[in-house]
Amino acid sequence: MELNLIDLGGFVKQGQKVLADTDEKYISRTEFDHKLILVVNVQKQNQQVKIQSNFEWEKVGDKWRPNVDKPNENFVDPLAKKS
Repeated sequence: MELNLIDLGGFVKQGQKVLADTDEKYISRTEFDHKLILVVNVQKQNQQVKIQSNFEWEKVGDKWRPNVDKPNENFVDPLAKKS
């Protein structure tokens, strides 16, 4: 299985916050330039990884990249203030 499916070349990491690190799961939120946000959720028991982005993904060659021209309307920022 190909594990290197995401291409973040050209994006500069600006900060990361670990939101949860328990025996069951690991969740982090990483900010990049171009206002890109990635939320990584790892279920430790089965090593299942879920990656969410505030932009839609596009396939470029054999990899996936965030398309900063297309916001992901379904993205919920775990640090967003609730009103």
